[in-house]
Amino acid sequence: MDRTLSRYRALLDEIDVWFRSVQARHGAEMKCGSGCFDCCHGAFDVGPLDAALVREAVRALPDAVRAEVEATARRHVEVLGLTPPYAVDPLDEEGVDALAAKLGPVPCPLLDSGGRCRIYADRPSTCRFMGLPLVDADGTVVHPEWCGKNFTSVDPRPLPGMPFGYSSWEEDVEALTLSSSPRYTFLACAILSASDSSPSP
Repeated sequence: MDRTLSRYRALLDEIDVWFRSVQARHGAEMKCGSGCFDCCHGAFDVGPLDAALVREAVRALPDAVRAEVEATARRHVEVLGLTPPYAVDPLDEEGVDALAAKLGPVPCPLLDSGGRCRIYADRPSTCRFMGLPLVDADGTVVHPEWCGKNFTSVDPRPLPGMPFGYSSWEEDVEALTLSSSPRYTFLACAILSASDSSPSP
């Protein structure tokens, strides 16, 4: 598993390189930066590779911090009404969205009091894509939305440097095998699964 996660981290680095390149080119139109956590709210599902990274990162937190993070995650999971193994695989996109809506726009359990991510280096891919529209290399718009603080005077989707080779990146991710159950789960559930002794919500 270590080798698989190492290869996945390299793929996550590709997102970061792209994001930084957009900032370098269009930074005057962007407000993303340390301390801004507008996009770090609500429940969202993560795949097995991201869940594995989250589990490793949470286990490495100091005991007191980890206890605080898990307590918040447990409250979120109670609202979601999920129990181990916390699978959302059987749900379609509308079902996942409906479940997430039960929790509402609550801050991520991994945020500290200053709004900074406690596991920033191991944050999921979804977090890394946040703030910008996602335009594939062929011009296909994969995700049309972007942060309301960014690009307030221009549509960023056709701008130079905006496309990211998402389809090929996703193929590379799918080629990485990781035995994991469930395949998809909510971030808060991944946090709880980091502790074998975590009581069921």
